[in-house]
Amino acid sequence: MNFECRDLGKVFQTRNGSIPALGDIKFHARDKEFICIVGPSGCGKTTLLKLIAGLLNPTTGQIFFSQDLQDGISRSALVFQEHGLFPWMTVLDNVAFGLEMRGKGKKERWDLARPFIEKVGLKAFVNNYPHELSMGMRQRVGIARAFVSNSQILLMDEPFGSLDAQTKLILQEELLKIWREDQKCVIYVTHDIEEALFLGDRVLVMTARPGHIREEIPISFNRPRDLSTKELPDFIKMKGHIWKILKEEVRKSRG
Repeated sequence: MNFECRDLGKVFQTRNGSIPALGDIKFHARDKEFICIVGPSGCGKTTLLKLIAGLLNPTTGQIFFSQDLQDGISRSALVFQEHGLFPWMTVLDNVAFGLEMRGKGKKERWDLARPFIEKVGLKAFVNNYPHELSMGMRQRVGIARAFVSNSQILLMDEPFGSLDAQTKLILQEELLKIWREDQKCVIYVTHDIEEALFLGDRVLVMTARPGHIREEIPISFNRPRDLSTKELPDFIKMKGHIWKILKEEVRKSRG
């Protein structure tokens, strides 16, 4: 599914006055494209995801989707840094939860969920509960749940932000592997410049609040990618360029 943000803006009304979060957001997301978004803290990245998901309404502008919603299929699925699993459900039931909400029977939803559980390396843990899993394993469950939902757009808000460096690297590679096999349009928010360059087809760099897109950077590294990609001269050059932009924006936000 394609979608386009046109002149998108969001202002929050508080008891202390108006707070402009986003202003004049313009970009087009293509089907099966992996777009990463980076920007200073508080620039509106999460707000943008919520607008795309329909959890918030824009103050100005519109989002145009290439297809209407089909019965029983949600347009987008969200994966947050906090995995949001139900503690009373097993891994299998957590992954299959969205299918249950769509009215699918137990056998059908379990049959659909099991292959994705295997893809994220949790085949041996289908009957375990979240408290019995590590943080990285819980995040795997969240990713499997998003893919099995069959939503056309995946919105991911720093899903690996709370993980240790080694686990993050492993999950980055696993995420790309699943995405190659079951490609959807992914909008991925991160503070990690290396992660954005490693995962994305494009990186959108946002300004300080009210956030808008300052620069769009196409990523041409061949897929599939591995950790050696991060050692390429162009990768290092792009990382430095994005860091320079973000440093300028952080300084602006501090006056």
